[in-house]
Amino acid sequence: HDILKVDSEDLELHFYYQKTNDEMVSNWKRLQDDTADAFRYINKKFGKYPYTKYSVIQGGDGGMEYPMATLITGERSYPSLLSVTIHELIHSWYQMLLGTNESYLAWMDEGFTSFAQNITFNDEFNEIYNLNSINPLERSYNRYYTFIKSGLEEPLSTHSDHFSTNQAYGVGSYTKGAIFLMQLGYIIGENKLFKGLRRYYNEWKFKHPDEYDFLRIMEKEGGIELDWYIDYWVKTTHQIDYSLELNKKDQNKISVSINRIGKMPMPIEVEVLYEDFSSENYYIPLSIMRGEKDNSDNKLIILEDWEWVNESYQFNLDMSDKEIKKIEINPSGEMADIDKSNNIIEFE
Repeated sequence: HDILKVDSEDLELHFYYQKTNDEMVSNWKRLQDDTADAFRYINKKFGKYPYTKYSVIQGGDGGMEYPMATLITGERSYPSLLSVTIHELIHSWYQMLLGTNESYLAWMDEGFTSFAQNITFNDEFNEIYNLNSINPLERSYNRYYTFIKSGLEEPLSTHSDHFSTNQAYGVGSYTKGAIFLMQLGYIIGENKLFKGLRRYYNEWKFKHPDEYDFLRIMEKEGGIELDWYIDYWVKTTHQIDYSLELNKKDQNKISVSINRIGKMPMPIEVEVLYEDFSSENYYIPLSIMRGEKDNSDNKLIILEDWEWVNESYQFNLDMSDKEIKKIEINPSGEMADIDKSNNIIEFE
């Protein structure tokens, strides 16, 4: 039993483990400072842990969250040990302190936890996990893309006990639930997302919020309507799929169409890369958002709203000053477009 005091967080960490072999002892010793670093980061990023103690306890199987503690398998590789520890301790935020309904809102429990876990990995431990810094949830997106090909996907609104397969529950709650937040950052802006997550935690801890309580916080922070996002991403299995099409090109202008192939509408970001490798980023809001993504840094060129019922959207690009090398929608990959093969137009 080891105790580590984290004075900056007014926190005492307890580690209970058996000294089975030298490697295991080394891993559990190493885990202690990393757990303290994780708490420091999560407190700042997602809201302050309100208690003065947390225990990491060696158990017999996997990992399971409890109030102020987790039980995890002791003998595992260090990346696995740290990963499970961070995932389970983040459950102190999502679900323990917020008290969301784990049966009806598993995606807000496991999904939000998985999101925060990957953000923590990326910002604090990426020398171990080697995530894509532009989209730290890239592996989750790829898992979702692979799974939907099976035809087994069910809406996230399904009761946890009523999914037809364990895989549908797992990928839905953990993976698609995590993508929900990453993609929400794409919709309202990353700064607004994390500001909203902290506000959600501070205003709703100990109060058992539902998805609409969360949504209203994000609408206030983002300044746009978001009911449509839950209606599509949570309550249906509609998919996102857009394509780019070149209509016309002459010396001074390019005419481009974006076509909605999937059933779920989204705001669209378009990157235009020029021959000198400079770029411009265009943004097309959805009319049902009744607003637009945070553009306080003026990095986006805002175009007219896309009426969400229309299947295509056309716009023109000026070529009088520079030659265009490439046009790409969703360059960050944060929008879960299921077919990226038709997202790029390249010019010789």
